[in-house]
Order: sequence, then C-alpha cells, then structure tokens
Amino acid sequence: MQNFLNHIKFLLTATDQHGVHSPFVYNYVTKCLFSKSKYSKGKSLNILLKSIAYFQAERVWLPPKKDSIQKEIQREFPSVKFQNGPYDLLFTNPFEAKKLVCTTSEEKKIHNNTLLLVENIHGNATNLSLWEKIKSHQNVTVTVDMFYCGAVFFRKEQAKEHFKIRI
Repeated sequence: MQNFLNHIKFLLTATDQHGVHSPFVYNYVTKCLFSKSKYSKGKSLNILLKSIAYFQAERVWLPPKKDSIQKEIQREFPSVKFQNGPYDLLFTNPFEAKKLVCTTSEEKKIHNNTLLLVENIHGNATNLSLWEKIKSHQNVTVTVDMFYCGAVFFRKEQAKEHFKIRI
C-alpha cells in the first residue's frame, strides 16, 4: 500500500518531456525513454536496454550475480563488453550505486559520458535515502528519477539538475 501511495505522489510531482529544460536530457527522454522499442517486460531492464542502444554503450558494468541481465544484454547487443573500464553504463542497486559514486572517479570506472542506472530507488525508505545521497554527491551533475529506476550522469559541462519523469 505504501508503494502505491509513493507512486501516486511521484506521478503528481513528475513531468513529461515538456518539463525538461536541458537539451541533453530532453533528447534522452524523447528519443530513448519514450521510444516505441520494447526489449523487456521489466521496466528497469527495458530502460537499461533502451539506454544501451541510445548511448551506443560499448562497456557495461553489472554487479556480481546479475547473470540473467548480462545474458539479456548479450542477446540484444552482442558487441557489449563487461570488463575493463572506464564504463559507458553501470547498472546496480542503490547501495552499490552509492559506493560507486563515491569511489569510481579514483578507480577510473567512469568517464564524462557514463550513465549510472540505479534500480528500485523508491523500493523502501533506505533506497530513497541512498538515492538522495547519490543526487547530492559533488561528481553527479544530472539525475533523472523515473520511479522504477534512476539515471545518474557525471557530465562536467552540464549544470546540476534533477528531473522526475513519468514513463
């Protein structure tokens, strides 16, 4: 019941592409998130696969024990590699994402155009708290909250902004 109420609250405060001021995020929303292509029934996995296609990601990082997701990615995008960063896209849970945001710049896992997709950011109070910490980190410039998952960008040329997008 709480998750349903959180989703209603999210829908009331979120926008579509018309509330986006950034050309970079507008293009991501309209050409990727709102694209007609459908790879998977799962919302987060579908967003992951659409994002790989849109950004033409060559290197993807997944946490351990995500073999089914890795197989799905390899089925759709056979040329994607899963080792040797820096990575074009990272996909993980809020706890791992918080650790990654705090350590990736030193470990050379990210570059200016890396996308970090964080699944289940509204799943519980802990996840939401971790999402807020990720958004406020100094290396993070743009975040897109899609309720089911969140997108984090590290683009140095971008002003720090946060968007809530209904998908």
